[in-house]
Amino acid sequence: MILSSLATCYLALLAGLPVEGNLVEDTLPVLSYSFETRQDQDFDDLPDDWSRRRGPGYPEYVDVKIDRNLGHTGQQSLHIAVNGGHATIYSPPEKIDADHAYVFRGYVKTQRLVHDAALISVSFLDHKRQRVQHFVSRPVSGTHKDWVEVTLGPLTPQANVRFIVLGCHVAHNDQKDISGDIWFDDLWVGSLPQLDILNNYHRHFVDHSAEIRVSSRISGLNPDNKYRLDLELVDNSNRHIADSSLALVTRPEDVKIVENSRLLDGNNHTEVWRLQPMEYGFYEVRSKLVRDQKSILEKKTTFAVIDLVTPRSTGEFGWTISEEDEDLPVKELPEIAAQAGINWIKYPLWNVMESADIHRTSQVAEMLDQFSSRGITPVGLLNHPPKKLRSQFAKDWLGVSGIFTMPSSFWSPSLEEVFARYTSLVNYWQLGGDDDNSFIGLQNLNETLKKVKSQLDLIGRDTHVGIHWDWKTPLPTDSMPQSFVSINNAERLSPVELARELQNARLSPGGSPRWVTLTPLPKDQYTAEERGIDLAKRMVTAKYLGADAIFASSVFDEQFGLLNRNGSPTLLFLPWRTMAIALQGARYQGSFNMPNKSTNHVFMRDDEAIIVVWNEEPTEEVIYLGEDVVATDIWGKRISLERDSSTRRHTLPVTSSPMILRKCNQQIANWRLAAQFEIGKSRSEYGGHADAVLGKNTFMQSVRGKAVLNVPRGWEVEPQEWVFDTGAGEKFRLETFMTLPSNASLGRKDVSIDFDIFAERKYSIRVH
Repeated sequence: MILSSLATCYLALLAGLPVEGNLVEDTLPVLSYSFETRQDQDFDDLPDDWSRRRGPGYPEYVDVKIDRNLGHTGQQSLHIAVNGGHATIYSPPEKIDADHAYVFRGYVKTQRLVHDAALISVSFLDHKRQRVQHFVSRPVSGTHKDWVEVTLGPLTPQANVRFIVLGCHVAHNDQKDISGDIWFDDLWVGSLPQLDILNNYHRHFVDHSAEIRVSSRISGLNPDNKYRLDLELVDNSNRHIADSSLALVTRPEDVKIVENSRLLDGNNHTEVWRLQPMEYGFYEVRSKLVRDQKSILEKKTTFAVIDLVTPRSTGEFGWTISEEDEDLPVKELPEIAAQAGINWIKYPLWNVMESADIHRTSQVAEMLDQFSSRGITPVGLLNHPPKKLRSQFAKDWLGVSGIFTMPSSFWSPSLEEVFARYTSLVNYWQLGGDDDNSFIGLQNLNETLKKVKSQLDLIGRDTHVGIHWDWKTPLPTDSMPQSFVSINNAERLSPVELARELQNARLSPGGSPRWVTLTPLPKDQYTAEERGIDLAKRMVTAKYLGADAIFASSVFDEQFGLLNRNGSPTLLFLPWRTMAIALQGARYQGSFNMPNKSTNHVFMRDDEAIIVVWNEEPTEEVIYLGEDVVATDIWGKRISLERDSSTRRHTLPVTSSPMILRKCNQQIANWRLAAQFEIGKSRSEYGGHADAVLGKNTFMQSVRGKAVLNVPRGWEVEPQEWVFDTGAGEKFRLETFMTLPSNASLGRKDVSIDFDIFAERKYSIRVH
């Protein structure tokens, strides 16, 4: 699939263009080809020293020559007459260095193309003239009256790069054109200084007590120009936090006369911006290189200020990595994942064996082993079959079920090496990605899964096989043992919709474990706050309704992801991490009434209660939850809670954004959950009715207590106060008789109970 893969490469590069001005004005020229007569000194109708690719698929009958009657700015251009085959012609190698970044611009014109497309490539070569880097422009096809501009860059060469080569290409997929025309003209390459912000795990995830260090590397500066490095730090709300501006000078005498200047130590210079420890949260560093008062380059990086945690061995949360990419930070990914509160990770393994990098399979194996050592269970995704196998379904491809419903002799050879390499590290395997609907409603589903599992069991042990499903279709029942269902919709479900679907799924008998995949809101349609709130609420919903595993989809996706390609966090990393670490491995206990009716969910883990609370209308909740309560928002920032010195109750500033309350007292939280009215409602007619306060001693010792019932004015209650003694774990029942006034209105009324509990000390708890 030539066109699709090349287009992906183009999109990945486009984001790096200079921040202001014209591409040509901001760069120094390196080479240019206009295909005029001076570049064809031997008059052979080909540009001098250019070489044409020859071999299978590149027939000589495809005409490639200089057109002397059509040009973009001049009179001539390079023309390729499309005639059913591929064609490529390369420029001669031109010397460059690795200290500069490079930008490319060219012009393409096409006529009568339907299946074929024109592309331009930029290749970087080492001193042996071997290609070490390769970049491709967007494809141009169809019919264009005017010339189409294509650009690439800035392109950063590796340290061993010494030459640059341009290529003009005609490419197609399975279908091809037998006629058409392509012209290339005004191919131009310019150089820029390099600006880079050094990235690694410790720069992206910073402990709360640590100094912040931002290292910018600059090279390729022209001594005849004046340069300045501007740095700015902003938080998740785009609020300015700090900045720095530094003049970069090349002459020692200039340091004395230029304010805030730094003498460059050679052509490669690294400048370190040091900042004091920051508050918890997400931060973005914006680095800008200014030349002669004009911004020419900008780089950004991100980091999160967190408390580094020791990974937990069990939990429900996980990540999905849907595409195997050699640029992914596989060495750092286990450490990043361990700080993200996850215990599961899906990774595509089918196409790893096809990597051109001979070390890739070992790197992936090492990564999987590192995941396991941190309590993270790898799940092998079988979602990208080899091209040879996939091509047999070119016209009827619906998903990988078409492969796995065939006899095992058809597909097992393509997986033998994968299974042999990774089954010692991977016990869970998912057939197809989280967008593969081909197993939904499939007849003989269990037989298909058993067939795959039997192949896995030839090498591995305790293997589990799963598939993708959606919420629209009833979940399969009576599933095969050691199987799972990963559920995701193409359309995003709101927290309320997700709750409804999970409640229905929980009632289905005899089903496999339900794994839920959550796709965050896209960044180009919603604010950071909206996206973070939505993700956090759906995580809580999936957790309290009993999803067996909860995955974030495509964590490196540009629109929805939690990580950038270099491993740095996106805005959504912290909402995910904050909620996952809070709820990881916790047991759901229920919810209780709050004075202002805020939504809340109570979880228990180890010796703490964790409470997540929000309200669609901003309000304050006054409540006692213990002596050591720590409140954070979804971005990991601490929330200072006011406290009444006499009642010890906290005032919670509750909004639509979930607040996470950690280190709540378990005994008090359980007391609140247990306390309730036996009936809790009265008949509509006037008169009295009997009821009772039910509760349970949730302390680890016998307690003596007093309870006082607070009711609206005009109500008659007898008795209204009780004194009781109860042993550890014992339930109690406090009877009462209520008489409502004749003018009492219908609806819910605010009734509360004040408990004074005498255990190892006195506790005062108001329950609503």
